[in-house]
Amino acid sequence: MKKLNYLLIFLVSFNTIAQEIENVAISTKFYGAGKIKKGPKKIYINSFNINYEIYKEAVDFKAGGNGGRIGGNTSSAKATAAVGLGGIDANKMQAKVNALFISYKNRLKKEGYTIIAPEAAGKTEAYSNWVKATGPYIAENYTGIITTAPKDYTFYYRGTKKNGKLKTSVFGDGLVKQKLSKELNDAVIADVNLYVMFSENGTDMFKGRAAKVKIKTNLRLSKDYAISIPKKLKKKKSTVGKLFGSVQIQGATDVYPASSNVTFSNKSGGSFLGNLKNDAEINGILKKQKIVAYQKQGSFVPTSFSSYTNYLDAKADRFSSKTKWIEVDGEKYAEGFYNVCNTFLEKQLDAFFKKIK
Repeated sequence: MKKLNYLLIFLVSFNTIAQEIENVAISTKFYGAGKIKKGPKKIYINSFNINYEIYKEAVDFKAGGNGGRIGGNTSSAKATAAVGLGGIDANKMQAKVNALFISYKNRLKKEGYTIIAPEAAGKTEAYSNWVKATGPYIAENYTGIITTAPKDYTFYYRGTKKNGKLKTSVFGDGLVKQKLSKELNDAVIADVNLYVMFSENGTDMFKGRAAKVKIKTNLRLSKDYAISIPKKLKKKKSTVGKLFGSVQIQGATDVYPASSNVTFSNKSGGSFLGNLKNDAEINGILKKQKIVAYQKQGSFVPTSFSSYTNYLDAKADRFSSKTKWIEVDGEKYAEGFYNVCNTFLEKQLDAFFKKIK
């Protein structure tokens, strides 16, 4: 009877996981596997960032203008849509990030690798001017995107800008990692960056004289995604600036690339890049739906029946907004989040170690 109970428990657990995540199909590129195989079995975990999205805002702007007697005058139109997730428990999410990190480290040790202490990296010239931070770490580096690092994990970053955002290099950190590997005696430099997203940008090719935005919900570990964040308009302080309005263009957005990946590299030339073949969807937590905001432009064509009041009414700027909060089960969300990230990491580690054995 006990054996039967254990079997039932296993089957229920397996079905729960199978229902929560789609097949996690990975893609890998490995260059110079032999150079890593021949190198020292030492590894430095350079980054371990797990990101998840809790809020998304999108905006579209259609500028008005004067189209003459035929086209008439049109007003400006602006549409804004926003969607957020409620019910997510920050403590549960941090616990899952901690568990992912422990599992990741245990696998590296099981394969015979010594994990280099962060203090050693902090003494290198590569990180001489970098800032040290220790987890648990949680920050909103991009609006609506929560970046987490695990408990008892120490890492280094370039510092922050005046607006509080992290500094980055236009050339990336490839050269920094090469230098770091050299100073750590050709150790393998490991990086983990994962993005669990719930929104997608919808498109509408035939919106006509209108502003329209569409946000689709789809909870997944994202292969590649362009995080788009509407720019906040800044008023010019000078007299001339005030005459010409805002610094930025209405409806403008900042775009940041986001890709879930695992990398390993060393100074000798070995390089492993692990991605997803497709997004890995997490099912049974968030229903797929659309949030749409639509605003048609006002228009005015001079006729014998029109009045100045008609003109003013048509020329007035139009604005439409749609906001929606979706409640999710915090426990299920955390479990689905962990399952998809852990499956991805395990598959990438399998692929990496298979090549260097």
